[in-house]
Amino acid sequence: MPALSQRDASVLRRFEVFCAQEGIGTPIRALRDEAIMEAFLVIGCRHLAPHSLGTYRSVLVRLAQVAHRGCRDFPGSRASAPYDALDEVALWSMAEHQSSYSRITRAKVLLCATLGAGLHPSEVAQLRAEDVTKSGRTVTIWVGGVAPRRVPVRSPYGSALIAMAKGSLGYLFRPGATRRGRKNLIGEVCAAVERDFDEVALASGRARSTFLCAHLRAGTPLRDLCQIAGLIEVESLARYAHYVDGAPTSKAQLRAQARAETQ
Repeated sequence: MPALSQRDASVLRRFEVFCAQEGIGTPIRALRDEAIMEAFLVIGCRHLAPHSLGTYRSVLVRLAQVAHRGCRDFPGSRASAPYDALDEVALWSMAEHQSSYSRITRAKVLLCATLGAGLHPSEVAQLRAEDVTKSGRTVTIWVGGVAPRRVPVRSPYGSALIAMAKGSLGYLFRPGATRRGRKNLIGEVCAAVERDFDEVALASGRARSTFLCAHLRAGTPLRDLCQIAGLIEVESLARYAHYVDGAPTSKAQLRAQARAETQ
């Protein structure tokens, strides 16, 4: 079997433990038995969320190189609803009217990195000025970590981000943060953004959803979109495609479109 990604290796290890506990033979051979696979999902993974079970099945089916699709259906949960155009305008206005320069900068960087580039919270926290570059009219962010990639920043956030990066050194988001990258850093900042009671709230999940839905709406090839979003499989886009008219919404449709785009 070829080298596995971190996620695939984790799923396979869990399957191997299940096979050992149940006295089942070689895990690789057991992968080809759909009854064993279903038993693993129902018994060995009973505490996982439905969308995680769907992901586990996809990984195991791919590892076994079979086209099995079990009778149980574990649909992926929908992502947060994306912001509409008016929401985006309101969020940017909100960022510009924070009570201090540091708050304004922090809010703008957050909007540019999430609405503009779809970064995960931990990736926003690690964003540095030197990671933001411009070639022609295109502004890109270099993202390191577990999913290294170069992400084009969608308009109009690219021009704002490159302007902030030019005048900065080191980290762009919370330069003085001592525990950078901790799990709740971005959530705490979103909650602290000053806004009126009836104004739209800033949430990194909705912002990432907005970025992905904008690309689906624009017809970005699915494999390319997965690459810039740090997704492993096109099936992961099913969580977002429900919000885009005309986009393929099932995992089978997404796979079929991805194959068609590469032919």
